[in-house]
Amino acid sequence: MSDQLFTFGSDPADDADPPQTVMMSEAQRATIRDLFAQLGVTDAKSQFVIVGELTGTTINSVSELTASAAGRLIDRLRARIADAGKARTGSAWVDREEDTWIDRL
Repeated sequence: MSDQLFTFGSDPADDADPPQTVMMSEAQRATIRDLFAQLGVTDAKSQFVIVGELTGTTINSVSELTASAAGRLIDRLRARIADAGKARTGSAWVDREEDTWIDRL
């Protein structure tokens, strides 16, 4: 047993190569394109704004979207499509169209 509280050596986890970022797949790209078409959002600028709102990720090009962000985007776009046909309740909080930070948790 050692009297040292902390060992300041090399941590084996630090020596490993950092994990590679997996970018969006072609299947995810096609799904996202279809979901935006269902929502009637056809211009790239509006799509990028929605990507930022729903994922918290600001992108300037479709190729910048990671697979995990694309997965979140697909889930949230599907939720928007499902919510599009719902009747309004009269409550501004319940009827809001944009996700809040709490919705993104």
